[in-house]
Formats: sequence, structure tokens, C-alpha cells
Amino acid sequence: MAEDGRGRNGGWLDNLGTWSEQQAADFELARAVIGSVIAAYSSRLGRTEDPAERDDLLAAQQRYMRERRLLTLDDREQIERILRDYPAAAREVSGLR
Repeated sequence: MAEDGRGRNGGWLDNLGTWSEQQAADFELARAVIGSVIAAYSSRLGRTEDPAERDDLLAAQQRYMRERRLLTLDDREQIERILRDYPAAAREVSGLR
């Protein structure tokens, strides 16, 4: 233990809030689903030679990357929307729809 009484984590873990295991699992799954959409855009980027289409695909991919980076456990509505809508988006971007 640290001499200041905060323990090994320096006290920073004390303010994380409380979430259920299901909420944490949904959060991780939502991040993974966004990752699938990002990967689908990467695949499309590798198959296109049209500069305008590449720019559009790259911009869309970057929006999803930003969304994944900013997603938090407290974003319940957004997590639910991602889990509901993004698998179809990944299939559509991949051309599997």
C-alpha cells in the first residue's frame, strides 16, 4: 500500500462508477461492432481506385473511429443503437447485403 493510504492504484480507480457486468459486456461488444464497420471500410478502401469514392470512404471510416474512441459506458442509448443498427451497416459496406 502507498503511504498516503490510496493503495496501489493511487486512488484513481475509486471514481469509476458502478456498472453491471451486462453493461460492461454491451460496451465492449459495441466497440467491437464499430470495429467491424471500420474494417469493412478498410476492405472497401482497398478495392476502390476512384479518388472521390476513396475520400468518401475514408471520411466515413474516420467518423466511426472517432465514435468508437468517444464511446463511454454511460452512453446506454448509443450503445443500444450501435448493437441494433451497426451489424447491418457493416454488411452493407462490405457488400454482403
